[in-house]
Amino acid sequence: MAVAQAPVRHPVFNPTLPNFEEIEDGIRDILASGQVTVGRYVAELEDEVCELTGAKHAVAVSSGTSGLLLLLRALNLRPGSEVITPSFTFAATSQALLWLGLKPVFCDCEPESFTMDAAAAEALVTERTSAIYPVCVFGVPGDLDAYQKLADKYGLILFYDSAQGLGSTYKGKSLGNFGVGEVFSLSPTKVVTSLEGGLLTTNYDEIAECVRRMRDYGKGPDGQNMISLGLSARMTEFNALVGCWSLARIDMWLRNRTIIMAQYRERLSVIPGISFQRIPDYCTSSRNYMVILLDPERSPITRDELYERLKDCGIQTKRYFYPPLHNQTLFRDIDPEASARLPVTERISARSLALPMYSHMSLELVDYICDRILEFACC
Repeated sequence: MAVAQAPVRHPVFNPTLPNFEEIEDGIRDILASGQVTVGRYVAELEDEVCELTGAKHAVAVSSGTSGLLLLLRALNLRPGSEVITPSFTFAATSQALLWLGLKPVFCDCEPESFTMDAAAAEALVTERTSAIYPVCVFGVPGDLDAYQKLADKYGLILFYDSAQGLGSTYKGKSLGNFGVGEVFSLSPTKVVTSLEGGLLTTNYDEIAECVRRMRDYGKGPDGQNMISLGLSARMTEFNALVGCWSLARIDMWLRNRTIIMAQYRERLSVIPGISFQRIPDYCTSSRNYMVILLDPERSPITRDELYERLKDCGIQTKRYFYPPLHNQTLFRDIDPEASARLPVTERISARSLALPMYSHMSLELVDYICDRILEFACC
């Protein structure tokens, strides 16, 4: 007989969405126009993202994953070539490489920021390497200058999975301006959401033109003649409408998340063996996720024990990113020697736990969750 699980009362992710009345006029406008994809609101969202990031082009697509696929196709990397990328990330990062016939070569991460280690990446460069593909981790960008120097030194293409990074900055400059292109996610787990969707930003005209064409089947200017491969990866007007509403409030979301994360860290820092992701001085973070690390040799409770105890009282958490990509079935045989060179990735992945975090979260709920964690940790 199956044991009943406690209902989830406090989800780990909870999208901050508009009331119907706030977007009712827009919905009526879309329905009246009959233009339900790539119309007024998609154009408005793209323009607003350019204004926020300073990027020359923003191209809205159906998801972050489709954005990665289209960017990779536009880059036309050598088939079978190697792309250096982290293992401590979501699967879509490297799934996009496999779809395009490219080989991910997994790189270790920095122990405090969790972002890709540029020095470790350089050690992986060979004559087969075509690109460097870092990730913005939980909203924290890596050492972008170091990545660019590495790309320039070896003549490699540099592009970014910035899925969690809309609103983050590096040395005072908004993400969206780095490498040859960046891809953001607007999924329900992100600070800015369009329910589902993604965005490519680039300062290269030819990349933007290519992705715009490929998101709509590869159609030429006349809309009939297909001049390249393509996908059905258009963003709907309804998604863009929600995205515009959400993006207009990004400053509020970022302020709220800064306060929420500070409360978590202050309350939980008394637990022996607990640590948090470091946000380096050279950047700001979107604070997309609130992740703690529990050292099993010092903490009174392990990551997995805390996960189960919180689940039993209706608090959902997520072991994230776990397992790291190189230990997942899909990727294990692609880079079989990865474990030996990824000790930091394996250590962080075995200790990391994402706690509930969303832009409209109350500090009372933060305190309730912290009280339960402190209770379980006997602090």
